[in-house]
Amino acid sequence: MKLLRTIKRLNNPRDLRLFLNILAMLILLPRLIRKKSLPELLEGIDPGVKQRGNNKGGPISGHGSPIEDLDVALKDKTVGFVDSLLKYRLFQRYGTCLLRSLILFRFLRQQGWPVKIHFGVRKTAEGHADITGHSWLVLAGEPFLEAESQHGSFATTYSYPE
Repeated sequence: MKLLRTIKRLNNPRDLRLFLNILAMLILLPRLIRKKSLPELLEGIDPGVKQRGNNKGGPISGHGSPIEDLDVALKDKTVGFVDSLLKYRLFQRYGTCLLRSLILFRFLRQQGWPVKIHFGVRKTAEGHADITGHSWLVLAGEPFLEAESQHGSFATTYSYPE
């Protein structure tokens, strides 16, 4: 019921379309995670970085697109929609960081943000052989949309695109 209330509050067709596309991807991703290797999955969901703006001046993000020409409001809406949907138990089977980073990777690259996705591991406690994993986004070599405490102690094991 909360999901329907959220959808009803989206009165802008662009926002509604974005929200429904994110929801569809969140429903589809668990199936893709089970059936594909990580490189295949990432290649399949990566739309590439769309060139935006006039490409004149400003810091270059690594793909030739000035970051300040990107739509920050759209990025913020995307992050808000993803974070609100991930609160539902239905989407918590794989942990929120994996789905969050995969969804944001796909939609932010589609919006022109040249983000990369990183995966890492760390030991869970001193003297134990258990490890835990984490995934996060990186923009211009720095963690993006991520708390320092989340990724700081993880050793990166895979990044895409390389």
